[in-house]
Amino acid sequence: MTEHHRVPVARPEVVRAWVDGWVRSRGADGAVAVPGGFRIAVGRTDQVARYVLPAADPAVLRRLSVALITPGLWLKVCAPRSAVEPALPASWDFQAPEYLMTAPLGRALRTGARDGVPDGLRDGLVPGAAPAPPPDPAVLPGGYVVETVAQGGLVDARAFAATGEVAAGGRVALAGTVAVFDRVRTDPAHRRQGLGRVVMTALAARAAQQGATQGVLVARDDGLSLYRAMGWELHSPVTTAVLRRRGSR
Repeated sequence: MTEHHRVPVARPEVVRAWVDGWVRSRGADGAVAVPGGFRIAVGRTDQVARYVLPAADPAVLRRLSVALITPGLWLKVCAPRSAVEPALPASWDFQAPEYLMTAPLGRALRTGARDGVPDGLRDGLVPGAAPAPPPDPAVLPGGYVVETVAQGGLVDARAFAATGEVAAGGRVALAGTVAVFDRVRTDPAHRRQGLGRVVMTALAARAAQQGATQGVLVARDDGLSLYRAMGWELHSPVTTAVLRRRGSR
């Protein structure tokens, strides 16, 4: 994306839903509102806490760059790197670009069904109708089996190979009527089998059954083409910066 293209501006309610879903999915402490965004205590050595900002406000970024001194703090800013980098000192390392994406769950389900998802995962595709749960487990071509489990506002889906190993999986966390998709991945040994699409469709069907109407996720470059093919649209670029330890360079 060049400077001459108009950059999408994230809506605060979408960012809030993403934050709430991420917290639930990862079992983190609740998000705390801070000037310009949200703070989430993560508690890991490599990620002590993350600050999520719906916009790249230079004044907010400069204040944070002065106040934040603990290595392992993360900034997630809904803006391109070109809007974030000038406000941060050189002690912040930038990660690969990410993309905040949204889709009505009905569209994602219909697109998944149209593009080769097995019959057992095509329930509830009539607009306005409450989806029936897909059969669990559902047997897929190639001997794969997909299972979903819904509990406590979370939906987990896993695709098993014939050997019993987990070939793909993902999770949805419900934040009101928004389903936040997280940790969707396919084992490298099982890629190009359509499992990512199957997992996404299974998660969307279960989430819609529980009342979700809108999907939100953050994609990396390697998942962007799949999500776009399934009807997801770019809501905003996301730039991640991590405060590195002194002397680490």
